[in-house]
Amino acid sequence: MNIVIDVSVLIDRLFIYNEERSRKARNVFRVVDEKGYNIFEPQVFGVELASQLIRRKPRDIAKRIR
Repeated sequence: MNIVIDVSVLIDRLFIYNEERSRKARNVFRVVDEKGYNIFEPQVFGVELASQLIRRKPRDIAKRIR
């Protein structure tokens, strides 16, 4: 089975800004792993990731990650 996970969930998994959101994001990825789901990455993923990173990190760091 394929699943699409919103970029904000990935950001919550990678960076702890809110412990509750990070805990929920960890649980999502745990379930995906346990069930053996494939994560589908739409074409806009990179754009969405860059926009989320720019909100949370200095622009020069976000550009390097992109």
